Amino acid sequence: MSTRPADRSSCEPQRAVAADGARIALKRKHGEGCPVIFVHGLAVNADLWDIPPIDAPGLRFRSLPAVLQKAGYDVWLMNLRGHGSPPTHSEPPAGQRDYCVDHFVLFDLPAVVDHVRRVTGRRPFVIGNSMGAMTTAGWLEGTRLLGEDAEGRLVADAEAARVRNGAVAGVVLVEFPAALRWPRSLYDERGNLRWNDLLSAWRAHDADMNGSFEILARAGWLQAILQAAGEVRLDWLRPRPDTQPWWAGLPRPVAEIFERMNEALLAGVSRFLVHHKGHVANFHRETLRQGLLPAVDHMKVGVLLQLAKSVRARSFVSWLGHPDHDYTRHYGNITTRTLVVMGGLDRIANADVTRDVFFQRIASADKTFYRFEGLAHGDFEYAPAACRRVYPVIRAWLDARRAYCRRGAAVGPGAPREGANPTAKV
Repeated sequence: MSTRPADRSSCEPQRAVAADGARIALKRKHGEGCPVIFVHGLAVNADLWDIPPIDAPGLRFRSLPAVLQKAGYDVWLMNLRGHGSPPTHSEPPAGQRDYCVDHFVLFDLPAVVDHVRRVTGRRPFVIGNSMGAMTTAGWLEGTRLLGEDAEGRLVADAEAARVRNGAVAGVVLVEFPAALRWPRSLYDERGNLRWNDLLSAWRAHDADMNGSFEILARAGWLQAILQAAGEVRLDWLRPRPDTQPWWAGLPRPVAEIFERMNEALLAGVSRFLVHHKGHVANFHRETLRQGLLPAVDHMKVGVLLQLAKSVRARSFVSWLGHPDHDYTRHYGNITTRTLVVMGGLDRIANADVTRDVFFQRIASADKTFYRFEGLAHGDFEYAPAACRRVYPVIRAWLDARRAYCRRGAAVGPGAPREGANPTAKV
């Protein structure tokens, strides 16, 4: 098979200007129905949602945006500031060298929601994945910045939350780490390492513990390296569009050797990811090649330090402002229609923690929680199993709530669940 990346240029690019001057890029896959905004997660960009159709032996994959666009939805794929490839690279404001999840909450998502509402005249649905789900929840609870970044503080404004929840038709939160903690911890209540549990935790692959994250979040040497580097760049891994591999111009027998070496390298990466994710049935090399690799992006130090701080706090806390803003304490401000989609094997976003910390606390009258057994973090964007098992559930949930995105739809806390089970294992 060719190693050339698929063309993703068929989307209509647009930009939304944030209150701090950032220019947030969106790719629109036009439809006549309800608008749906997709918010990506860490270390990737919007292209992860825009995987081209894949038909291969034993594999038929259609991305969630493709499924929804075919059903008539108006799909908008946003790149958080600093993310994306030209012509859909989102530009931070002039002079900004670092940023964090708080910036996505305070500036990027509100600018995009306002833009989509203005262009379409409708309330959008928002689908946030992982860090994108954190961004969505943080915005919905009414988080505002009082003062400037350095001297200001973040607050949860109940009136802002009311307006924002009324501005969307509903939200879908996928692989959502509502609090960065796990049912079992390597550290005791005083923050001391449980040395007796260290070896077993390092070998563990169940979702109830993530010892490696807990240790790395407390590694001062690692944080010093990150602060010196400023970011971790992964975009060099992206295949270049319209470019043949360098060995394509070599004599055919030699080129075939390099092609086989490249295939072996991909197979090795595949085996590593399968081992790390712990479920071989969910992984396919073609979705890695055409999905994940073209979408890898950078990680800014501010984002990583905020996530590490949240792990240490066993919560979701701010990087900006003083004192710290604990997002988890204000989830009760969320009233819009909400679907939470989690994986039973997710070692980053623990399903039980998200259910207890977020789902049980939000004030939505219409809320549904799905836990898909056998799925891990990352599976929901590019695993064939998600295409078969998860995407039909998300589409059905959206279909049942189309009326709330229409022009002139009444603003309310939510619709009846229409017979849906508010919590389900699938």
